[in-house]
Amino acid sequence: MNIQGIIVNQATFQQLMITAVININNSDSSSLDLEYVKLPGSVSENLNSGSITLNEYLQIAQNIKNYVKNNNNKAPTTISTSLGNIGFQSLLYMYCRILNHHQINNQLPGLATVRGWSVANIPIMDEFFTIQQITSVASEVKSFVDVTKSLPEYIKIGGLYVNQSQFLYLITSATLNINNENDELIILSKATIPQVINEDMVTGSLMIDEYVQLAQNIKTYIETNEKTPSEMSTSLGLVGYKSLIYMYSRALNQYNLNHALPVLITLKAWSSANIPIYDNSKTSFTLQEISNTAGEVKSFVDTTKNLPNFITISGLLLNQAQFLHLLTAATILINSKSTTSANLFNVNLPFSTTSDALISGTINTTSYVQLAQTIKTQIETNNRVPSSMTLPLGQISFKSMVYMYSRVLNQYRLHQTLPALINVKNWSTANLPIYDDYFTNREISATAGQVKAFVEATYSLPEYITVSGVLVNQAQFLYLLTTTTVKINNNDTTPTSLQKVTLPSNESEIMVSGSMNLNELLQLAQSIKTYIESNQKAQGSVSGSLGEISFHSLIYTYSRILEYYNINNRLPSSVTNIRPWALIVYNLPSGFEVYINPSSNCQSNDARIIALAKSITAGAVTPYEKALLIFNWVRDEVEYEFYYNTAKGAVGTMDSRGGNCCDIAHLIVALSRASGLAARYEHGNCFFTYSQTWYGHVWAEIYVNGWVTADGSNNYNEFGIINNWDTGSFALKGTYASLPF
Repeated sequence: MNIQGIIVNQATFQQLMITAVININNSDSSSLDLEYVKLPGSVSENLNSGSITLNEYLQIAQNIKNYVKNNNNKAPTTISTSLGNIGFQSLLYMYCRILNHHQINNQLPGLATVRGWSVANIPIMDEFFTIQQITSVASEVKSFVDVTKSLPEYIKIGGLYVNQSQFLYLITSATLNINNENDELIILSKATIPQVINEDMVTGSLMIDEYVQLAQNIKTYIETNEKTPSEMSTSLGLVGYKSLIYMYSRALNQYNLNHALPVLITLKAWSSANIPIYDNSKTSFTLQEISNTAGEVKSFVDTTKNLPNFITISGLLLNQAQFLHLLTAATILINSKSTTSANLFNVNLPFSTTSDALISGTINTTSYVQLAQTIKTQIETNNRVPSSMTLPLGQISFKSMVYMYSRVLNQYRLHQTLPALINVKNWSTANLPIYDDYFTNREISATAGQVKAFVEATYSLPEYITVSGVLVNQAQFLYLLTTTTVKINNNDTTPTSLQKVTLPSNESEIMVSGSMNLNELLQLAQSIKTYIESNQKAQGSVSGSLGEISFHSLIYTYSRILEYYNINNRLPSSVTNIRPWALIVYNLPSGFEVYINPSSNCQSNDARIIALAKSITAGAVTPYEKALLIFNWVRDEVEYEFYYNTAKGAVGTMDSRGGNCCDIAHLIVALSRASGLAARYEHGNCFFTYSQTWYGHVWAEIYVNGWVTADGSNNYNEFGIINNWDTGSFALKGTYASLPF
């Protein structure tokens, strides 16, 4: 055997393994010394098949070590165990399996299987599983069958792939252990899949006593024959092995959900038409269960612009048609002020799909409740959902019905009342998501306070903001902020509807720190509101008395305004200390505006410079990481050229990939500022060590918790380290936000 290039015999390898097992148990991670051990003589084994515990195989390991030590470094031919005398080969194989289990599961197994050494007994399955592991995978198998109408060929459990027959053994054993309140580990059995399946049964249910006894019969059969029975006899007839796997997977899924085995379990012949099977233990759903799931379906459509093929509600998988029946039933019940549950109904999907032919608009509560009643009646009469229905606004398709009633019940979930109006549009990527959400001034103002606190704690904006349970993007939130600000000023208490708004394509900011009075902020809010309503998109910046104010700065500023309103019940007369976003994000001192704004030859607002900066700093998280990536890129990609003063500027240097110290500094400063980092120029008279000459020289500095030198004019320089001129003797001639030459 080869261990890291060293050839050892079997006995030496066994000695290493048993030492490793003992050390692992003692939490000893020290390296093992290689100890040469002689092979034993002829081996005779007298052993009963069974399992030995962790304590016993640890003691066996110690016994082997003692034997080797006392017998001239020779391995024993056999070792005595509770199951008899186990031979050398069986010991070697057992400890290989023990250490393999540890490698996969990061712990020693609680049991190890022992059988006599023979071809017929190999492989030996050492895998042991908890009831929780088995029931969890059973739920996954149930869901797989529900969706695909087929069994997975292999099932992964605890890092191991088992075949269908082995899995049937595990789930029947788990069923028995649960029924007997036995939490012992369940040992994986060797079992092959039957070649022929015979199934002849009627639809019905098995009571718990019968399916538990059936589990015992299956388990015994597999242990005796090392294969799964092709069918088993029940009170409903002959049940095939695929149906058995599905039935016990469903039984254990019920145990997962309810912490108890079901009193009865439904059985149907194995066929696509009969799958999924819904067990009688869950045939109705509360209004809360339905509305919660409706919210999940709405979110799924909003995100993917597709309906989910199947919908999970309280652990049960439904098709789209069944879910539409529940949606309409729940809508009718809520409208009639009934709190009773809605019953599950067996519903087929429509024969064909149709497209919407709608005029965009709204329908009121009366209209969509009447439509719900018509849909529900048709479903219960025909056992099939209609492909479309007629509205005053035109023809609405089946999938638009599912989406519309999911939105209706999501509104009920949020506000505990059905919406007065619901929006209707043709199903298309451009029209999705459709928003029906609305918020009061107080709800938006309260959320504004949370966003302000988030910015001041993390120096960043949340990517998404939750307003009264609804997730909105930053652009949608800016619309809510500005609209609410205008409404409060006008004493308008009507709710604000959520709009479809996309983020700006680009964001820029050239501004100074300062204050803005309420009149200007109201005018700005109205301008932002109008732009968003016209374009369904937020601007990257807007112009104000302080300069070009970025999208992020606007969100923070109006969050501050509405937080003030939420506390004081009035809008502030002005907002002070409005600062550029980069100063907030990087917690920079006041007065640093000059070091983050573009200047002549430092075109940090140029689209190409911005794009290059984003590309260079992709994946960087901290300011230091961004600065380091920018410096390294310029140093490595731009060749030094000798000439005096600025000739190209940042854009020209980027395009030509060459420049003198001034232009290389321009590019470093521009890329830094485009990335939100403060950067400036240093000018000095420097002694260059290679040429032994004094020259006037320009280099950049980037602010990362202090100013850090960034001289990219020489490949031997590093970020913060100068190697090509003497930093101890130079004469500083000037520090600039904009290089004057």
